[in-house]
Order: sequence, then C-alpha cells, then structure tokens
Amino acid sequence: MARSSDWTEAKFERFLSEGRGQGKKENYRPWLTVSDIPSRGRSTRIFSRIANRVVHLLTDSQLRYFYLLEWNHNENLIDLNEQYPLLGMESIIDQLDDPLLKRLKDRDTNLPHVMLTTFLVTAINEQGKEYQFARTIKDAAELGKKATIERLELQRLFWKSRKVDFGIVTPNEIPVQRSKNIEWVLPALNIEDYGLTKTEMINYAEQLIDIISTTDNPLNFVLTSFDRHMKVEVGTGLLVFRYLIASRRIRINMDIEIKLDKTPSEIGAIVQRSEGRGKKHVIGG
Repeated sequence: MARSSDWTEAKFERFLSEGRGQGKKENYRPWLTVSDIPSRGRSTRIFSRIANRVVHLLTDSQLRYFYLLEWNHNENLIDLNEQYPLLGMESIIDQLDDPLLKRLKDRDTNLPHVMLTTFLVTAINEQGKEYQFARTIKDAAELGKKATIERLELQRLFWKSRKVDFGIVTPNEIPVQRSKNIEWVLPALNIEDYGLTKTEMINYAEQLIDIISTTDNPLNFVLTSFDRHMKVEVGTGLLVFRYLIASRRIRINMDIEIKLDKTPSEIGAIVQRSEGRGKKHVIGG
C-alpha cells in the first residue's frame, strides 16, 4: 500500500487507466511493480512459467513462496496474479464495524486505501474446473499489530464474499531449503538461455539418465566425466542434471540440500525414463 504522501487521486486514476490489477496470464498488470518502490532492495523481477510473463515480487519471502508455486506449475496451477488489488471493497461495507470502515480510506487525503493480496492463484481441480485461492505473505512480527490485523480482516472478508479461499503465510511456514533447491533447478528449463537446442538437451538428458541409473560414483564425478566424455563445455553435465530434476525426470527429496559429493542412491534419486526406455528406476533399489 502506498504511503499517504505518495498517494494522490491523479495517481490512483492513472493506475486504473493503466489497467493495473486487471488481465489474465501474460496480460495481467500488478498494482505495484518493482519500479514503483525503488527504495526496497529485496524486490525481484522474475519470469513465471505459470503466468508466462515477468512477475514483480517485493520481498524475499514473496520470492520463496513464488518458487513453491512455480514448482507446482505442471500439476494444476494455470495463472498467477501478484500484488493483486482489492478493488470494490464497497461490496462488503455492511459487514464492517467502525475500525474496519476507517481502514478503507486515508484519513489525511480521504482517498481509498488499496489493499493488496500478494498472490491470487488460479488452479484446476480434479474435476477439471477452475478455482482460485488467495495468499498474503506477512512477517510473523506484523501479525500482532492492530493495523495489520484489521487490514488482514478486510482481506479475509473481501475474499470470503467472492468465495475464494484466503490464507496468510509467514516466512516460518515457507520451507527455505525446498525454495532454494527449486531456485537452483528451475532456470535449467530455459534451455535457450544456455545456448542449447531442445534436441540437444533431450539427447544429453537420455544419456545422463542412463549413467545415473547405473552408477555408484558421486554426482560431481559423474557430471564432470559426462562433460569430458561428451566433449561439451564444462558445466553442461550439471546443467542437464538440474534440467532432469526440474522436469521431474529425476525425483529427489527437495527438502534436503542437494549435495553433489553424494551418489545418486545417497540422495534417494528416482529416475523417470522416457517412453520406450522402461519406467521408474530407484537408484540402489
């Protein structure tokens, strides 16, 4: 939410005219962008495979939760709207007491406070129907403050009126190691960024799968040997390994640090072979 000194009627109208908080997928525009708050050093612009666009995240905790969402991209998540504005709060006015009513407008400017929900996510259920859930990322220390409690209650009532599940997520509830692992492997899906074609990556992936399925050597030895044997640039084997995890061809416990000095069996790797090459292979099993 913008500071009172920064918030003017002209700025509010400009945000609306720019279509902020509107659109779907790549056409969505967040209410606040990284450039709107240049003083924050922890803000991030990052590509989302769910939304098919660059998203704007304002804190480390938002970024960590974003990685958890991206990890579920291939399962049932189909859209993501970050810094989503709760416009149309007048629809719940009859449910508000005086303290909550006062939160709807700035007492100095009388302009509407625009509450933001960090993420509005669209997903598909088992019956193939779309549904949404909303999550606000908030530091635990903030939850004891009266102003924060009242703003969160406004968010809860807003989403309840729209039959959207709403929840508050604190940094303590975000598995840090899982988020770090996802951050490490996901970029490998952007094959073109590394100068490889899809055909090359598929070929390398199949060969590395075969090696990992049968080796008892530590991963760092396997990956450097792969580079040497394939006569490719140093680090290619590591890139392919990350790609295999990100594409779920190799499944491991993402809540544990990925240590390359361990063997595939020691990290509990489960290999998913492509069609025609056998199915799952549990290393050491």
